[in-house]
Amino acid sequence: MKIVFDVFVDGKVKETLQPSNQRLSDIYPFIKAESNALIQKYGRNVYLNRRVVYS
Repeated sequence: MKIVFDVFVDGKVKETLQPSNQRLSDIYPFIKAESNALIQKYGRNVYLNRRVVYS
């Protein structure tokens, strides 16, 4: 089981983020840092959607 984040820009999936460490306490700082980089890359219309992938 993995937690991944889909990056939506203007309603379309642009990329999927997969944190290397799956601990919840480590995911928050990862997403915080990545969200700042995504806003610079795509602009302000960025939406992150969390989902769980079972493998």
